[in-house]
Amino acid sequence: MSDTLLTTLATAMAQLVTAIDLTDEDDVDPDLATTWFEDVADHLGRLSAEDRHRLAALFREAAMDETRPEFREAMLEVPENFGLEDDDEYEGEYDDAA
Repeated sequence: MSDTLLTTLATAMAQLVTAIDLTDEDDVDPDLATTWFEDVADHLGRLSAEDRHRLAALFREAAMDETRPEFREAMLEVPENFGLEDDDEYEGEYDDAA
């Protein structure tokens, strides 16, 4: 898989997850969204630790390219929310840009 394809898919996924997360509960049923997110987390949890960290880095890069502050902030939480990093190795790395 090319780097361009991987980056594009990671950006699209982070944006979609963030859009769902920030959507008013009158528009998206929170229980349904939780089910979607749990399914995604389950699939991502099957990745190797190296791949999870790589995907987390791609999500953070996508967040840093995001121009909407609320979206950027929420996108920076995507790796942790999906359990991609089980340590504090990356915590605080992007705090100044948010």
